[in-house]
Amino acid sequence: MKIGFIQFVPKFGNKKENIAKIKKLVKNNNADLFVLPEMCTTGYMVASRKELISMAESIDGPTVQSLIDVARKNNTCIIFGLPELFGDKVFSTAVVVDPDGVIAKHQKSHLFLKEKIFFNQGETKPTIFEWRGAKIGLGVCYDYMFPEYWRVLGLRGVDIFCNTANFVFDYGFKMMQARSIENGVFSITVNRVGVERGQKFKGGSEIVDNKGNILAKGNDTECVKVVEVDPTISRNKKWNEYNDLFKDRRIDLYKEDY
Repeated sequence: MKIGFIQFVPKFGNKKENIAKIKKLVKNNNADLFVLPEMCTTGYMVASRKELISMAESIDGPTVQSLIDVARKNNTCIIFGLPELFGDKVFSTAVVVDPDGVIAKHQKSHLFLKEKIFFNQGETKPTIFEWRGAKIGLGVCYDYMFPEYWRVLGLRGVDIFCNTANFVFDYGFKMMQARSIENGVFSITVNRVGVERGQKFKGGSEIVDNKGNILAKGNDTECVKVVEVDPTISRNKKWNEYNDLFKDRRIDLYKEDY
């Protein structure tokens, strides 16, 4: 299975240009699965909730329909972030589209800094979808900090973690490497690049194997990286003859009951 990330500079508030760039980058590369940054269709550095709402769309809106068309024309699956308008709420949402339409979404569970002012806290539980024989789990940015979230996905048989992000610190990559190691799962963690309203995004997107080894790494410029993996390797949780990541857990000692 060919899995990849698209790391680029979204233009703030310009959905048309951002979709055109995504279309071009997907067309010029070949993968079964592409993961893009958080809020990549609109840009991220909103100044107010009012401004955020003005850019937000429902999942059945024109942005998602455009990217379904991109997935259809390239026979691929695309995970991307957008501000989702749902009634009077706005979520930072990772949307998954394939040639047939929307197959999954995850609303960011854990809000960071001023997101707590502008966004609503996500209401979706840890989200899994299946694509070409692989089980794939979704997260958005600061979700990386909470091992419980990813453990749920791991215990439910996920082969690949996908985190669509806008990192302003470097912690996220280290933590997603840890999430891969402690669950024995591949991961794709995607950051954006560029400067937006004074905030610099340094890229560094990664694809990591089920042992935490980096298979592909972006720098601080726009890039697309694709690697071929066997996601079913994630299903073997044995580290050696004696140790199994999940069977060795002592939940009799540390099950949360407080």
